[in-house]
Amino acid sequence: MSKPHWADIQKNAFTRWVNEHLKDRGMHCNDLAKNLSDGVNLVNLLEIISSKSLGRHNKNPIVKFQKLENNTISLEFLKNENIKLVNIGPEDITDNNLKLILGLIWTLILRYQICKGGNEGSAKNDLLQWVRSKIPEYNINGFQKDWNDGRAINALINAVSPGAAPDHKTMDPKNDVANCAKGIDRGQDLLGVPKIVTAEEMCQPKVDELAMMTYISYYRDLDQNPNRKKMDEASRSKAYGPGLVEAVANEPAPFTVETPANAEGKLEIKVEGPKDNSPVKVTKNGPGNYSVVYEPKIPGQYKVHVTLGGHHIPGSIFHVTVLEQQSLGGEGKIRVFYSTTTAKDEKTRPLQELLESKKVHLRPDFEPWIPVDLMEREEREAVFKKAGVRELPIVFIDDNYVGNSPKVFELEKNGQLDKLLQTNQTKYNSMFGKK
Repeated sequence: MSKPHWADIQKNAFTRWVNEHLKDRGMHCNDLAKNLSDGVNLVNLLEIISSKSLGRHNKNPIVKFQKLENNTISLEFLKNENIKLVNIGPEDITDNNLKLILGLIWTLILRYQICKGGNEGSAKNDLLQWVRSKIPEYNINGFQKDWNDGRAINALINAVSPGAAPDHKTMDPKNDVANCAKGIDRGQDLLGVPKIVTAEEMCQPKVDELAMMTYISYYRDLDQNPNRKKMDEASRSKAYGPGLVEAVANEPAPFTVETPANAEGKLEIKVEGPKDNSPVKVTKNGPGNYSVVYEPKIPGQYKVHVTLGGHHIPGSIFHVTVLEQQSLGGEGKIRVFYSTTTAKDEKTRPLQELLESKKVHLRPDFEPWIPVDLMEREEREAVFKKAGVRELPIVFIDDNYVGNSPKVFELEKNGQLDKLLQTNQTKYNSMFGKK
């Protein structure tokens, strides 16, 4: 097995840190670059760590400018919080620029995790001095090689929670991976410290310094909180997936539950709908890992309870909006989806002329024509699925499929098109505060 590179260690650690917060809303990142791209996870992350609302944003963005809009909202929020950002714009996040995204996440960790709003300039030295005060016998001088053999992390755990790791002095430094694993497991099981780094990562001489600072800062938080409570199995569990965020009536709503591998408490899941409970199917994939799915029958607000041993896990009770049909993020908007390869054909051009004759292209509720062949495959298929056809161009008004080109001309002929456009303008004005 190849040794993890410091850059991979940093990416993995930062992803785990992000997920540690997103779990409160049933959300999750598998790939830090791709899963922050549309801005939804980033908006939610900032709301969680700042305890502030970022206001209206696109919850179901499928086109690039919606994603840019979300990321602009996030960066503007950070600017207003007096957080200095260097060389990153909304397009960098939308375009999956991993290097700049990692820099952004480190900025968030520094402000909200390590410094808690304090002096960021001395963050490393302050954390190091705290470590040295807790385990002076280990002569810790940094956040890399001094932690490689696993003894220091166990000693720190024992210092923060006396008796939690009394064997740190007798550990064989040659058993580096085993020692690190023991310490990381103890940190989570006894103190609730999330596994921001793995044993294989910690024992690397060039383990990423920022990843280690992030991880070690959790122990300082515990040490400075005399009222900390003992961690139970439920508090060390998490659940995430689309079925905990938003679902569609009569379609499967899946999510994942992770518990401690040796958990003794019974996992129980209940889904409360507007009228009655939805049946839930739980499949155990392995120790501490479960796939869950339910199928809500009617639109409305649902409550998903996830408990272990009778106690709610973080984020539970989850409040889930069940829609009548999948949202494409076009509520209150007029949209035309087309293909760049047929932009001037006998169906596309007449439709464009019809809409322009009604000055639709000048209206604030009109979004520029959207080329489906430049969209991500999953998002393109969502458009076709909701439309029920694949023949382009196709028109949506208020996120509802209106028709292809022949259908739109039929609506124009019988006077229905103007009514649809007027109704949408009224909704747009009410949604966005226009008079």
